[in-house]
Amino acid sequence: MVFNFGLTKHRILKDILPHHIFEALRNGDDSPLYEMYRLYRDEFLAWSKKQFNTTDEQAKDAFQDAMLDFHQNVLTGRLTELTSSLKTYIFQIGKHKILNIQKKESRLTYHDALHMINNGEVDHFMEEENKAYTEEQISQAIEKLPEDCQKVLKLFYFSEYDMDSIARELNYKNADTAKSKKSLCMKNLMSELKKMSSILVF
Repeated sequence: MVFNFGLTKHRILKDILPHHIFEALRNGDDSPLYEMYRLYRDEFLAWSKKQFNTTDEQAKDAFQDAMLDFHQNVLTGRLTELTSSLKTYIFQIGKHKILNIQKKESRLTYHDALHMINNGEVDHFMEEENKAYTEEQISQAIEKLPEDCQKVLKLFYFSEYDMDSIARELNYKNADTAKSKKSLCMKNLMSELKKMSSILVF
């Protein structure tokens, strides 16, 4: 089946189903990608400036990276259906790209990000024992976790992905599955920290 994507914005948004666009891209027809770029680019730039106070360069880089990720997700089969609109999906990816760009440009270090954990959810797990762990200890403990737990925690705390995005990125069934996985990984992290504390005591 051949699709004509040289269409108006109304036609693209209202009449073309996402799976038709996915099919075209997988068949080597990149025209819908260019059409989406043209339709959403200016709106994304205005939105990102308003919501995140981005520079023109930051917004342009984030949008381009978001479109490339979308294309790659379709080609690899990671994205086969949507529970939101195409625009919402692109903007969600773009949001994370913006946050990552701004973090890098503000020189947010790995230890700075760990500090956010140390003052946040880790504290919640430590309340009963009233223990404090250094950022170095937390960093070492994370590196001892299984690779999937490292990915979940880093996506959530450092890349600021929400549960839906983590589920898509790591191919989990849904956001609830990702949330359960994060909770389990936090418990594993605390277990590693306790082991380290015991070693230090002796």
